[in-house]
Amino acid sequence: MTKRNKKYLLDTNICIDYLNASRKTEDKRKIREKYVFEAFEEMQDTADFYVSQATVVELKFGAKKSQNEAKNLLRIEKFIEVIPEIKIDDMIWEAFIEMKTELSRKGKMIADMDLLIAATARSYDLVLISNDKDMNNLDFLEKNLIERENWLKDYA
Repeated sequence: MTKRNKKYLLDTNICIDYLNASRKTEDKRKIREKYVFEAFEEMQDTADFYVSQATVVELKFGAKKSQNEAKNLLRIEKFIEVIPEIKIDDMIWEAFIEMKTELSRKGKMIADMDLLIAATARSYDLVLISNDKDMNNLDFLEKNLIERENWLKDYA
């Protein structure tokens, strides 16, 4: 019997750390970049990684604002050739609406792009890898069906 790989959704902050680390030599990486890069490299043969379309939009927005726009956009394109992008579909929008409504009623908010990322993880039963403290508000959902990991928890 073949063992099934665990499936992960990478949040934008994790992607940024990985992309920054991948363009630097090991001795030039920030500590947080080292943590993310090493975790990703260690798991890539035993895990399936994905990114949400919302993450790709955030990454491209950051690249557009950067001094090296063309170079950074190319790095993002190469990244999503390797890490599949999950497009925002009706199932994700429904999860987003449900989660946003419940959090709003409880006075807990998560930025819409972050909530779309969380809704993607929930809709496709993916483990969400994030270092975003706002994602802790997901704990206030009655049906918090999103497993989360923080590769930087020992760093913070």
